[in-house]
Amino acid sequence: MSGGSDKKAEKKKRPPKEVTPTLLREQALRYLDRFAATTHKLKRHLLNKNRRAIEHYGQDVETIEQQIDQLIERFEKQGILDDQLYANGKARSMARQGKSLRQIKGKLYSLGLSEQETSTAEEEIVDSEGYSDQVGAAKLIRRRRFGPYKETPPMAERREKELMALVRNGFDFELSSKLLSIETIDELEDIIFGPPDD
Repeated sequence: MSGGSDKKAEKKKRPPKEVTPTLLREQALRYLDRFAATTHKLKRHLLNKNRRAIEHYGQDVETIEQQIDQLIERFEKQGILDDQLYANGKARSMARQGKSLRQIKGKLYSLGLSEQETSTAEEEIVDSEGYSDQVGAAKLIRRRRFGPYKETPPMAERREKELMALVRNGFDFELSSKLLSIETIDELEDIIFGPPDD
């Protein structure tokens, strides 16, 4: 027992590695090997990871930030990092879950993506894949087993809760109310998957 705790104490006492461009590159590649990331997220990760080392060695934060920016620029040129591809993939993933366009845009902004990248990602799912809030709300109704997916007949109280859940997820009140009034699963699934071919 004591041997393990001695090793932990020794590890804590060990000073951090001094921040260099080589160390930043190694850390960035390790991170990107495990997670998809935006340029904003990667920069924040590298700064947080090296905060203790920067303080320990009295390094200049602005210099480290410049080194990170240069590294990110190289990664973008090499195609290792691509914020637009990340935005498109994130938007498609959220659309599959039945998120509203408002939620999708809000999430992309929160990840540090630009207005242009966010708009392009939205256009991609709307124009290329035919996504809309109507499709998203129908998907959410299906996923949460609302409306006709419930085996018991809808009660006024339950319908109100379902309606509020859709509105909280960024869907328009009128659209949510209209979709919850649909009585058959087939009608909702025609909205999600498109009507069957004749």
